[in-house]
Amino acid sequence: MRINWIAAIFISITHSSARLRQKLWQWAYNKIASKDVSGKFVFMNYGYHDEKEERLPLNNQDEPFRYYIQLYNHVVKDVDLHDKDIIEVGCGRGGGGAFLLRYKNPLSYTGIDLSETAIERCKKQYPFSNARWIHGLADALPIPNDSVDVVINVESSHCYPLMEKFLSEVRRILKPNGHMAFCDLRISSEVETLDKNIKTSRLCILERHEITSQVLQALDHVSDTRDAQITSVFPSIIRQAVRDFAAVKGTAVYNMLRNGQMQYLCYLLKKE
Repeated sequence: MRINWIAAIFISITHSSARLRQKLWQWAYNKIASKDVSGKFVFMNYGYHDEKEERLPLNNQDEPFRYYIQLYNHVVKDVDLHDKDIIEVGCGRGGGGAFLLRYKNPLSYTGIDLSETAIERCKKQYPFSNARWIHGLADALPIPNDSVDVVINVESSHCYPLMEKFLSEVRRILKPNGHMAFCDLRISSEVETLDKNIKTSRLCILERHEITSQVLQALDHVSDTRDAQITSVFPSIIRQAVRDFAAVKGTAVYNMLRNGQMQYLCYLLKKE
């Protein structure tokens, strides 16, 4: 399997130290946010598409981001967000938060991200009256105990130093009977560890299913557009690394999802 040398070095270093991994992801996301002056990377997730499902109705302004939005919609489909206090950990550049605010009508939304650059952009781009955007870490959330109805976490947890510490923070901030709606990818050999972390977190698993095939369907639809965006935004020396990072069709991560070396999972958890 061919991996660009920059991507190979990045992957190697990020497996060496939990805190170093966090710092490198922070650097990477700050770099992407600063390079994307035109705002083409409103979403960074891989997307979701299932031709058997009813088509999600979207406003014209959201149609270009359909596949990314469909991932958010799938993750939260079994939990009611209306008039709820919700938090998104790993909000990125705010596209998912804007969708949740405009379509799901929460009482309040808080977006938290480790990228200071991304948070500053969210504050300027999405000044919703019931939203706030905070720089913070997933394993030390700047949120009071027992204050949140729903935590949302989309394709972000693979960046965290300690998944068990993040889950502990989620349980701390959730109200009794609060929920966590969560999806992410894992190398197949690490899926068992993820499930163990969740079981020991004292969060009850209400739902767990694999959505790798639906994520691949979305990637097949968005890869050409994402590749063109990468070419227009990033210098040539790092383009292939960003393509690998974004799982453009034919890259290392895409192929790992295709051949089963990597899985994409979706969970709904509850604090009881």
